[in-house]
Amino acid sequence: MSANWWLTAWVEKIQKLAESQRLVQGAELARTKQLQHCRRDGRTLIAAVQARGEPSFTVRITFGAFEQEQWEQLFANIRDWRALAGSLAAFDLPLEVQTAFAKAKLRFMPERYADLHLECGCTDWLKPCKHLVAAWLKFGNDFERDPLLLFELRGMERAQLFALLRGAVQESVAEPEPEEEIEVEPVPIHLQPLPTDPAAFWAAPPLPPDLPAGERRLLDDDVFERLGSPELTNWQAAEPQLHRIYDAVFEYASILLRK
Repeated sequence: MSANWWLTAWVEKIQKLAESQRLVQGAELARTKQLQHCRRDGRTLIAAVQARGEPSFTVRITFGAFEQEQWEQLFANIRDWRALAGSLAAFDLPLEVQTAFAKAKLRFMPERYADLHLECGCTDWLKPCKHLVAAWLKFGNDFERDPLLLFELRGMERAQLFALLRGAVQESVAEPEPEEEIEVEPVPIHLQPLPTDPAAFWAAPPLPPDLPAGERRLLDDDVFERLGSPELTNWQAAEPQLHRIYDAVFEYASILLRK
């Protein structure tokens, strides 16, 4: 089993589409290299398959193309364009692509006969016949090495794909527009000269001469009445305690200022 998840998905689809006996016969033809002139023409895979003792039959497997709107839906679900571009350039297909297909309600791999147009000149009435199975599995080797075939089989050539990716990456890393500069008018600051005596610098400022002992200068006596009662369920019990705390703080501050 291949380590590449996309080849595993490729093989699983033919296993679901083909009848079991024809699947075994087609796998044997692919293994014994009974295929000739394998090539891709646009969205069509073409190969000549010849089993032992049988004439050679030309098979064609044509994939349905996505519309422009479907491509836009697909790529709208890609989060990291730079990572996708790097992976595809290295012939790697990140799982995010499969997730993007699902979100866009598109089929990563054909799920029904309606997604494919199968042609073979043999007399087998059931498709895919063993010749088509052999061609499908043979092209799986190419798909394993070059997952970009997935996009080409759906109608987007690789040059177009990489041009789209380059544009998306450039758009995602475009430099932001410079912010509008706001002129700030400087505010002049007038500094008072510092005292030359360090002791005077670190000394407490003198008290105002008209400050009587015990007089409140920070708040009025009725501060709590003017502010109104706070939203406390037990304000009447708390109000005397707040008055005592305020008085103690005021007295302590007055003592410190007099030192």
